[in-house]
Amino acid sequence: MALRSHRNQSSIWGGDLRSKGKFTRRLGRFAVTLIVLLLVCLTVGIITRYQEIKKYLFLDDARYPRLIEQAARKHGVDSRLIKAVIYQESRFDREARGHAGEIGLMQLMPNAAVTDWARYHKVDVPANGLLFEPGLNIEIGTWYLAQGLKRWKRYRCCTELTLCQYNAGESRAENWKPENFDGEVIDRIKIESTRSYVMSVMRKYSEYCK
Repeated sequence: MALRSHRNQSSIWGGDLRSKGKFTRRLGRFAVTLIVLLLVCLTVGIITRYQEIKKYLFLDDARYPRLIEQAARKHGVDSRLIKAVIYQESRFDREARGHAGEIGLMQLMPNAAVTDWARYHKVDVPANGLLFEPGLNIEIGTWYLAQGLKRWKRYRCCTELTLCQYNAGESRAENWKPENFDGEVIDRIKIESTRSYVMSVMRKYSEYCK
């Protein structure tokens, strides 16, 4: 009887060990599968966000100084403001494309700022491909900034209103303007993305002014 009991006990222990071994192997396969899935998701994320990642990895905000200075002098716009807008819009990536069709360094909209610039100068609207050229892109973007600075020059928050216009259009900037010339505009901006945009550009502008 004692021998039989010992054999039965050994059989039970062996079954337990085999069960534990199967569980361990399954757990190992699950862990490997999970790691592979995470690696695949990471790879897909890197591929889909490559352009954005590239902007940060290879950011050089000392690019195009001559073109920026030329446009600044021509249109009477602080070169540091132009630089801050380029930083916010494209991280100095001349090939940048926006989700709504914005193009190049200053993320120009062909049917908005570009068309206004062409009409003002009585020239044909440039083809979209030409807008990737830094000189033309900075020229048009700076001209558009200059129009805003002239439009809002009586307001103490002139620069902020100009950035509102640059990001969201003149009609929205008109709706958000302060009730008096000394008022603030930030808290009046109704679109969260525009409020964030204006604050980010102004913060970078301040950095460049130091």
